[in-house]
Amino acid sequence: MIKSILIIPLVAFVLFSTSPFANTSRIEINVKDGIGGPGDSAKVTRIIKLTQVDNMFLPNEITVAEGETINFVVKNGGDHRHEMLIGTKKDLKKAAKMRRMFPEKIYSEPGLIQLEPGEMKELVWHFDHAGTIEFACPLPGHFKGMRGTIYVEKK
Repeated sequence: MIKSILIIPLVAFVLFSTSPFANTSRIEINVKDGIGGPGDSAKVTRIIKLTQVDNMFLPNEITVAEGETINFVVKNGGDHRHEMLIGTKKDLKKAAKMRRMFPEKIYSEPGLIQLEPGEMKELVWHFDHAGTIEFACPLPGHFKGMRGTIYVEKK
């Protein structure tokens, strides 16, 4: 009887520690699957300004050259809190899903900035090879419209 009383809490602990209720405040973004990663601010080759308005980025299409390190200066011109996250489509969808499941969590990933209305922040990203990568606001209700594409052209 005593053994079964001890086993039940242990089983519950194991189930909840491996479930969606486990600590999920950090999304694992596989930067190697993307095109580049966080850059060195001392090596910035160009500044690109973006504005977030409620439900869109302006501009939502950007072209950069392979090897460039870009300083994205992002201003939240909307009335709501927004994020900008650079990643693959798969990673952005995963981040948006996590935000829907756990909207109160504070997230920290490579390529992420969080902005309150009227706030401006910078994000430095190095594009190491040609291809396409995306950016989005993964917050609930924002992800569908607040997306953009970065085209990285071969040198």
